[in-house]
Amino acid sequence: MSDKKLKYTLPFIILALILIFVSRNMSNHILLFPFWLNALLYFFSLVIAFYYTKRWNIFTNDTEENKKSAAFFNGILAVLLAFVLLCAFRLPINILIKQQSVKNERITQTCPITFYSLGLKNKQKKHITFSFQQKSIRMKVKPTVMTKIKMLQTPQKFIQLQVRKSILGTYVVEDYEVR
Repeated sequence: MSDKKLKYTLPFIILALILIFVSRNMSNHILLFPFWLNALLYFFSLVIAFYYTKRWNIFTNDTEENKKSAAFFNGILAVLLAFVLLCAFRLPINILIKQQSVKNERITQTCPITFYSLGLKNKQKKHITFSFQQKSIRMKVKPTVMTKIKMLQTPQKFIQLQVRKSILGTYVVEDYEVR
């Protein structure tokens, strides 16, 4: 690996992490994002990533025995780059979904919570799973919501969602409360 190839690595990693963070946070509030669109975007991302990884050839080696390891690391780099590209492709789609949802009226939907973590070993992972329109949805929630879920004495817990319908059959969560 040459120093010239590593010149832009740190700015790219910082930009990629920011892009992933913003895209994932925005995606958390969009329900029922079409699987086919996600798969199509990831396929295009993989094609683009493998093309550029092969073209850039960042991990290279002249010896025959190390060519397999260089190809392996280039493959891993391509998969990681494809994930970053997927986040980049989804970001404008998510923005469009949120903009289109503002045109529709707010709907209140009460959904049964099917799974939540009882232990808080890792305080960063606060996800719940609930049933929305006969589909299982996993959503990251605020820490106060997890505390409220654990304090409720009822065996069946519900989440009340304030959603707006949008394009592609998606819904945008504007607010939620546990009951």
